[in-house]
Amino acid sequence: MAVILGAMTTVTIDGESNGFQSISWNINRQPNRLWQLGSWNPWRTQVGTTLSINVTSYAEALDPIDLEPSTSCVDSTAVKRIVINADTCSPGGAINVDEDKMFLNSYSYSKGDPIGFGTESWSFQKWIESGVAGATFINIPDPTYVLQGRSEGTRNGDVGNGTTDMGVRFIGEGGPGGLAYADHVVVGQTGNVSAGFPGQGSADDIEQGLVNRVGGGLLESGGNTGQSSATIPHVPLYLGT
Repeated sequence: MAVILGAMTTVTIDGESNGFQSISWNINRQPNRLWQLGSWNPWRTQVGTTLSINVTSYAEALDPIDLEPSTSCVDSTAVKRIVINADTCSPGGAINVDEDKMFLNSYSYSKGDPIGFGTESWSFQKWIESGVAGATFINIPDPTYVLQGRSEGTRNGDVGNGTTDMGVRFIGEGGPGGLAYADHVVVGQTGNVSAGFPGQGSADDIEQGLVNRVGGGLLESGGNTGQSSATIPHVPLYLGT
């Protein structure tokens, strides 16, 4: 078992190398067995492969990402280049990841302590060629394009001005979109309180709407709390050769 130490690992995302708390990555190969009559052995095995990277950073460590759904056959622009250089305690166990188009799948911002600091979590994915060989395997290539759909998000709390300072910007608060804020945002409410001393609680409006930018949540906002999240759908498109 290889053990990776944080002091031995460097991370660079779009040229930025400061402010990262943790990172994890996973290369997942999904076998699809083609079963046949008269045998417990599959005829072929099709293999699809994805690379996933999850990053937790202090707020303001990464630049925001504008979200623009695909209107033609072009790759999504919600991407970051991620470089990971991790040394392990195993002999010859260096790990290197260098991907220039990691597509953003989800984002969240959290500042739960009024005197604490905001953090951001970013989840990325990329569809990559399977890289398998042999007569029994069917290799799935890189997709021709990766299309971006419309993003949805939520936000509650009072960090900064209670809008884009919480890391999620709704359509109508600036940027592209073609809709006014009131055209698509719905508002609910959440609250809690407990007995005892000091018996504190909280109550916040919850805004849910269409999102055109994520990131840029405040690191410091004394006395305030808040959180936000958004999902960014991506679909690989295969057109063949």
